[in-house]
Amino acid sequence: MRLRTNMKYLIIVALCGLMLTACAHQKGDEENPVVTVSIAPQKYFIQRLIGDSLSINVMIPQGSDHASYAPSAAQIKKLSRSLAYIQMGHLGFEATWAKKLGGANEQMRWYDLSEGIDMIQGEHDHHGHDEGHVCTGGIDPHTWTSPREVKQIIKNLRNYLTELFPQHRELINTNYETFYNELDALDERLSQLADEQGHLSFMIFHPAYTYLARAYGFEQMTIEHDGKTPSPARLKNTIAAARKKSIKTIYIQQEFDQANAKVIAEEIGAEVVQVNPLSANWKKEMEHFISRLEQQ
Repeated sequence: MRLRTNMKYLIIVALCGLMLTACAHQKGDEENPVVTVSIAPQKYFIQRLIGDSLSINVMIPQGSDHASYAPSAAQIKKLSRSLAYIQMGHLGFEATWAKKLGGANEQMRWYDLSEGIDMIQGEHDHHGHDEGHVCTGGIDPHTWTSPREVKQIIKNLRNYLTELFPQHRELINTNYETFYNELDALDERLSQLADEQGHLSFMIFHPAYTYLARAYGFEQMTIEHDGKTPSPARLKNTIAAARKKSIKTIYIQQEFDQANAKVIAEEIGAEVVQVNPLSANWKKEMEHFISRLEQQ
């Protein structure tokens, strides 16, 4: 009887300890400064520069389309504690919801990571530096999918975070140098691939790597056209173009239907590979994509 009583006592003590630890951790998270961003790669960039000193509120969840996503009431409420909203720049979500997001916290500072980047007009097939390109629509926002553009993004971020948290200046600068060197290594791999392959072509459903294509002279061929599913006639032309370019891999993002990609792949004997430009682990995803290009 005494043994059972002691066991119950020990279990209760252990449970109380776990609850206190969980409460302390939650309280710690609540006490951290809060910064809000649009997409998960931004969270990765911030953590690479400043570690876990911040609570980072990501507005667009994994698997959602950043052009059409609508924030929930709970997400809007989270903005009330944010010191700053760091925009990716030119996302459809940001343009549509900026006024409402700003209204949720009028004291919140606003920053834009696209500053200093030569933005590309519209979603389009990009054919390297020499052949030029035709643009439609607005500005292509996918700057974070090119290591060369990310160098500018983290320069901007270093300035913004230092302004917000000057007490972490030394940490931010040290981490910035480490991360910048890693970006140099990725940049070098892509530059070497461009030198070795000459004019590399790759096919993707939605044009998410336009900046990467421009930076290294690659050709990005897309299945989607002006944000719409391709018509039968365009699908036929796309199949012919893919066959002509000897495309062996078709990339598609997880948020899009794979049906048309599979149709093309079956016609030309290609493999469908899923990519995730919105991955929370930006470097791992970028290395995966570069490795696939290197295998072509």
